[in-house]
Amino acid sequence: MTPSEHPHPVRPHGPIHLVVPKRPGADLDLLRAKLEGVPALQEHNVVWHVPDQRGDIVQLARDAAQAALADCGLVVAAGGDGTINAVASAALWAGVPLGVVPMGTFNYFSREHGLALDPETAVQDMLQALRDGDLRPVQVGFVNRRMFVVNASVGLYPKLLADREMASRRFGRSRWVAVAAAVWSMFRPSAGRRWRVVMKTHRGAQAQQEEHLVTTLFVGNNPLQLDRMGLPQAQMVADGGKLAVVMLKPQGRWAIARTVWNAATGQLHKDNAVVSMACTELTVTPASWRPPQVKLAFDGEREWMAPPLHFRLSERPLWLVAPTLLMRDDAPQAQSDEARAHAFVPAPAEGLLPA
Repeated sequence: MTPSEHPHPVRPHGPIHLVVPKRPGADLDLLRAKLEGVPALQEHNVVWHVPDQRGDIVQLARDAAQAALADCGLVVAAGGDGTINAVASAALWAGVPLGVVPMGTFNYFSREHGLALDPETAVQDMLQALRDGDLRPVQVGFVNRRMFVVNASVGLYPKLLADREMASRRFGRSRWVAVAAAVWSMFRPSAGRRWRVVMKTHRGAQAQQEEHLVTTLFVGNNPLQLDRMGLPQAQMVADGGKLAVVMLKPQGRWAIARTVWNAATGQLHKDNAVVSMACTELTVTPASWRPPQVKLAFDGEREWMAPPLHFRLSERPLWLVAPTLLMRDDAPQAQSDEARAHAFVPAPAEGLLPA
């Protein structure tokens, strides 16, 4: 089965299959009341897909996408980038369009595509776009058979995610807990695995191959996040047909901390230990012995995967139901600086609206 080049038609007033993640402390009743109070949503049959356990979100998203395919409805991700990843992947393979209600911490996908960050407004905009037939193609990447919409990485970044989850369980979920967990990760003992990266680039009609030995690889598909990290490849990704690649050379812990600081302050392009470029595909393998599986991070989630890891762009776009006139979120300077300060720090797992 391959993703569809053209999306399956959706009835303007067809069912809405709403996928909502299971999060500790989330007030699902409040969320239901808020969204079902939107007049435009009352014109639709709303089917709520809520997993019993957090790990059930992937299968639940597949079931929701297949249901949308069967009844010409719209499958909608109500959450942050991790939830969007699961639902978008299911939508791509089923060949159905995707709707998004942003409810995460950083919402890089939603901000990049100019979606309203207030859930009720986002629902109104999405349903208006559905009635108007507004669909936009969205570039997505793959690592082996796993899709990502924002980023995917090996090395330091998955380790930051693991430490972030431990800190969040102990101290709560907030941006500054994520930052503190990142600093802690810098100075904990680490095996310091090296990775061999073989990359394909194109200059004109000719394809060239480059090889690098690195400790961390970060593959970006979100121009907003890349821009806030200070990477010139942000525009290349925005133009389409390229992934941004950020590679960290072997170095000491203090130097790694400096690199994370440069990323957080939008100065990553000045760091001598960082190599960044744009490419169409790349293959990553452990540089020494090859374990049966390695840890991969994608869109704020983690997964074990057998190497080699092959990163590439999807041959088919993800189709997003969104107003065509909305621009990418460029917040006022004070907010942009705050967001930039967390651009390279893994976001806490998204929660639902607070009570």
